[in-house]
Amino acid sequence: MNKELLALLNPKSQSLEMSSVSHNSITPEDINLILSYSGLSKEEYLFLLMKFVSVDDHRDDFFDAIKKDYDSDDGSVLDKIINLAIIECFEPKCVFCRGTGFIIVDQGVQDCPHCHEGVFAFTDEIRSYLLGLDNEEYSQQQKLYETIKEKIQNIEISSLAKIGDV
Repeated sequence: MNKELLALLNPKSQSLEMSSVSHNSITPEDINLILSYSGLSKEEYLFLLMKFVSVDDHRDDFFDAIKKDYDSDDGSVLDKIINLAIIECFEPKCVFCRGTGFIIVDQGVQDCPHCHEGVFAFTDEIRSYLLGLDNEEYSQQQKLYETIKEKIQNIEISSLAKIGDV
């Protein structure tokens, strides 16, 4: 576990305890105790693991938790939609400038045309391209995409509110 990232979940306070061995460190057990009293749903818990521990290690579990609420005749399109919504919510950093907002060209440094201050500019055209759908197919799936993205954003807001990080 990445203790430095998880340390954000617990506010630090000075220990008044007299001890010869005081490292003032947070253990995984401390984090589990805090999370157990927070009243988190499974989706919220998985969201926090993705955000503070590792996106790669917990993405599949979060994906499955989101997917269980949706039925689709074409599962591959639903899978692509959920994956893109997760990417847009969790990894908005521009891949071209690596989140800096600037790129280096022959003439010097200029603003990155793909993002706004390092956050990738997702548009309907880009989403349809990433999903492998033409504009008409994407317009049919757009409501589902927006619903899933909004659900993920609500999970984020709710989970952070429950641990007191809003």
